[in-house]
Amino acid sequence: MGNLKLAVAVMDIGTTGVRILVGRITDKGTPKIIAKSECVAPEPINVMAPNLGETKLRECIEKAVDTILTKTGIEIKSCYVSLGNAFFRQEFSSGEIFLVPQAPVTGLDVGKVLNRVSEVDYNDDEMLVDIVPLAYFADGELLKDKPEGTVCSRLYLEANAVIARGDVCNNISGLLAECGIKTDGFVPSFFASQKVFDSSSFFSSKGGGCFTVIADVGGTATDVSIYYNGIPFAFDTVKVGGNSITRDIEVVLSVPSNQAARLKMNYNFASPSQVNGPMSITLDKADMESEQSIEASYLAGIINARIEDIAAKVAKTAGLLMESRGVRKTAINRFYFIGDGIVQFRGLKEVLESVIKNADVEAVDKGKDLGIKTSFTTALGMLIYISSKIKYGRRPSAVINHNEADSKKPEDTEENEPSFSENVKSAFTKLGNKIKAFFNKLKS
Repeated sequence: MGNLKLAVAVMDIGTTGVRILVGRITDKGTPKIIAKSECVAPEPINVMAPNLGETKLRECIEKAVDTILTKTGIEIKSCYVSLGNAFFRQEFSSGEIFLVPQAPVTGLDVGKVLNRVSEVDYNDDEMLVDIVPLAYFADGELLKDKPEGTVCSRLYLEANAVIARGDVCNNISGLLAECGIKTDGFVPSFFASQKVFDSSSFFSSKGGGCFTVIADVGGTATDVSIYYNGIPFAFDTVKVGGNSITRDIEVVLSVPSNQAARLKMNYNFASPSQVNGPMSITLDKADMESEQSIEASYLAGIINARIEDIAAKVAKTAGLLMESRGVRKTAINRFYFIGDGIVQFRGLKEVLESVIKNADVEAVDKGKDLGIKTSFTTALGMLIYISSKIKYGRRPSAVINHNEADSKKPEDTEENEPSFSENVKSAFTKLGNKIKAFFNKLKS
């Protein structure tokens, strides 16, 4: 068997199930997907459940991991895990390093200054999980591009430290440990969305500064992330999602939840205007005391009401986030709605535009754009994000390919100096120590 020394495994734990991607990092620092699996949960997942190991989440994780091992021979020993925006906050920080003598900035130097910025205070029940660079300065001058290659004697960074709730991180890390998997780190939803949309066409404006909102609609919650010129600015979570639409159909039509889910999937009209002419829908006799029919436009009206509610709550939340930071909510240039809780509806853009005014609105299925199933969109964003951070000190995942013989391959040695991780004190040292202490507590 062979160890994939430059590989990243990510696990997206959503309210509807678990998705896993494994990518081998190429010489360009981008991931090539070599394994994937998905397990849909029979009931909504709550990562805050006190006895997480006794929930269906453990069964989902084990099934998804076993599927990859069976199909590809790849065994996942560690991975990065997603967490929703609701479990994070940001804290401003800064740090600097000196290059003596003056020299071009390297990835190692960037790792060092990120480590300086990570020395920020946070509560005992919290964990530092990441850093959001805001601005790099070389000898006092603001850099417009990445700092690598810039010749200077002093590199200064202003950034936001991303801090997570420790109880949630410990809960998930403990469950993964029971499954024989180590937690490499946590990836906030806003980082995953950023990488999925990491293009100037999404995050720039002809007028200069641009505020963009990405609403990732899941099963029971919607993550609202605001970016300024592509940099995370503010984030929050709205407790409503695609399952709310299913619930509305169930209650209004008095049908079981399984039939409500089928109706939503089979007649995915975002509004009555999408129904071409009279169309009757016969409700399943097996689920009803007697045969009953409804008009498709009536069902579309139920769906429409909830979609409008989701759009209104996203717009309100985004506006409050802007105003809390002293920026007018009208400064938001565009809204993007993604996520498998909403993108499947026909005529969605028109409905969203009817609610959100004075900003461009788009409903985008980024999964299709990127050539992957919609439900894997967040996992793909995580994979791209972590792969791009390896050269700055983030560690690859522990992945074993049982179908690959041990041998030194060119891709295993390319620019992967053994001393790199030793010389860079990772920005995640505190997280690793706390998780280790948690594991020791479990053993005792």
